[in-house]
Amino acid sequence: MSEDARLPADRLWPLATAVALVCSAVVAGLMWFVTVPYYAMWPGPIGEVVDYVTVEGGPTVHPLNGDLYLLTVSLQEVNAYALVEGWLDPGVDVVPRDVIRPEGVTPEEHRERNLQMMDDSVDSAILAALGYLGVPVERAEDGVRVVSVLEDGPAAGILEPGDVLVAVGHAPVQTRDEATDAISAREIGDIVVLSILREDGRHDLDVILGDHPEQPGRPMVGVGLGDYTPPAELPFEIDIDRATSGGGPSAGMMYALGLIELLTEEDLVRGHIIAGTGTISSDGHVGPVGGVRQKVIAARNAGARYILVPEQNYPDALAAGLDGVEILAVSSIDEAVEAVRGLPV
Repeated sequence: MSEDARLPADRLWPLATAVALVCSAVVAGLMWFVTVPYYAMWPGPIGEVVDYVTVEGGPTVHPLNGDLYLLTVSLQEVNAYALVEGWLDPGVDVVPRDVIRPEGVTPEEHRERNLQMMDDSVDSAILAALGYLGVPVERAEDGVRVVSVLEDGPAAGILEPGDVLVAVGHAPVQTRDEATDAISAREIGDIVVLSILREDGRHDLDVILGDHPEQPGRPMVGVGLGDYTPPAELPFEIDIDRATSGGGPSAGMMYALGLIELLTEEDLVRGHIIAGTGTISSDGHVGPVGGVRQKVIAARNAGARYILVPEQNYPDALAAGLDGVEILAVSSIDEAVEAVRGLPV
């Protein structure tokens, strides 16, 4: 190209700038549609617990004098812009995706697991409340749920997600610890009989124990285990709307507390505004949950004066640094009831 054909510098720079701006706009637009491997967690909606509990054919139901709120978090995979926004917002936590949804688990599988945990939590809440009230309940066999099966692991093709493990080597197991301890006590290469429940009945299945890939020398079956609440024959009808928690088990304690309040002649709440979160087992143990900081912020925003949290989550709840609220740590449904009963008049 001759020198005469070259664009003058004063015309070249505006053109280059325009091209750069267009390219930047295209890249910026694309970034809205590209998610990054993080979730943003912020305060979610709250709900009045007793609005979701129905009791029929049983004891007298007493009206609630005050408020009992269950707490949730809103959770969403984010794009680059939302990631930066979350980092800058003190009310939002940004966490790696595999903390919320482990690698290899699809969003649909993650949702189904959360819904299953919610169902188990509701069943546990009912049993914990009735246990506290001394109402006798006939229960089916205890066990632990198989939530995942390791591909190419010892149990692949033998066990299935949804199975309920009720015995190892014909010895009953009722918790994950009992099941893993029973397996760990054996040797790699041993054949162990696993008794499981499926929709079509009970089965005794042989599994050859393999070597744990992350803990060499330790035998494993190659399954992930979760909590399981066995079916129960209730003395009267109790229904809890399972669509309120959005999946997951973290409303369990508040469901149990709400049911106790409804079926107890004593006015426990006494006009207070109380919020809370925590898992619960059928024997009344309260366990830790995620998103506590966001939940206590949501509780404060809803006007709650007192917030019940699991003992393990107490430091995180305090770290929210909220004025005008009192955080109460509990480890059982008995402690939760006593905490409410002990609030000032």
